[in-house]
Amino acid sequence: MDPRTFQFVVFCLFSVLCLAGGYALRRKGVVHEDASRPVHFFTVSIIWSAVGLLSLWKLPPAVENLWLLLLEPLLVVVPALLAVPIGWLIGCTPRQIGVLAVAAGVGNLGFTLGGYLCYTLLSDPALLDGGRTDATPQQVGDAALAYAIAQVTIMSTVAIVMLYPIARHFGDIDSTGESLLTLIRRSLVDWRALPALTAVVGAVFAYTHVPYPAVFDRIHLIDILFYLGALGGYAGIGLRLHLGGPWRGVRQHVALAVLKFAIIPLVTLGLLALATLTPWSPPPLMRSVMLVEAFVPTAIQTVIIANLFHLDPRWASRLWLVNTLAFLVLPLPVMLWVLG
Repeated sequence: MDPRTFQFVVFCLFSVLCLAGGYALRRKGVVHEDASRPVHFFTVSIIWSAVGLLSLWKLPPAVENLWLLLLEPLLVVVPALLAVPIGWLIGCTPRQIGVLAVAAGVGNLGFTLGGYLCYTLLSDPALLDGGRTDATPQQVGDAALAYAIAQVTIMSTVAIVMLYPIARHFGDIDSTGESLLTLIRRSLVDWRALPALTAVVGAVFAYTHVPYPAVFDRIHLIDILFYLGALGGYAGIGLRLHLGGPWRGVRQHVALAVLKFAIIPLVTLGLLALATLTPWSPPPLMRSVMLVEAFVPTAIQTVIIANLFHLDPRWASRLWLVNTLAFLVLPLPVMLWVLG
């Protein structure tokens, strides 16, 4: 196992331990599950925002990066819409269909999984635009992470605008106590939008060639933030996790696995193939990042949105857990073998 693959495996093990630790602390009554709210508040508003700023600061500035603004919204909306008839076909309840649609539309693209996978495993200088032979594996990894963070930022914003109406349709229409447009507008400007705003600042720094402080690399600041973010993110999930027979609903688990690990990669491959036929082909590293991210499991936003719209958040938690475990068992070993 090469050092970068080992680095990713260690990070995965750390994340699993954080999840299990949060779950165990709640089960033993040491920490109440309500503690997950301030933990996630700090993690999202401070840690994730800092990672977004620093990562996008290293984005290779190119006009072709605008492909992300076109392709990523399609990768949110198309799977979500495909999940609706699939849910009806396998006999899901309306609320389960809402959960399945949201779960299909969002993925763990950020540094807590997909982004870190790109950061550690995509290290070939030939992937950089022009095939820069002077680039180090670390520089390629930094650029790959920047693309991944840009992708998850777009995904999160599109999810608010496009997936909230789907969740509202299948959930409790009065669950939020406010109109859908008000909820969307508030979600785009409150603290939950802070990681997106800091990511935009980072991208502006990259395109205006603001020098990145070398001291941040010397102290491995991004790596430290990765582990702090995983600690807060997964421990907070563990505090809220209620299993209650996670393997129930085999058809729904299989349906989501097919969407995540087969249909979405095929859709991504097709969209990238069409994009490369244009005079403004996406950069090679962007294509590699998007193909890696196409295989990741559903995101924790599935549980958050399910809770917001009363779609059955406990079922959403089980769906998230099983889909993540399926990723670790099925696509991940193949990806480590191919990219490692």
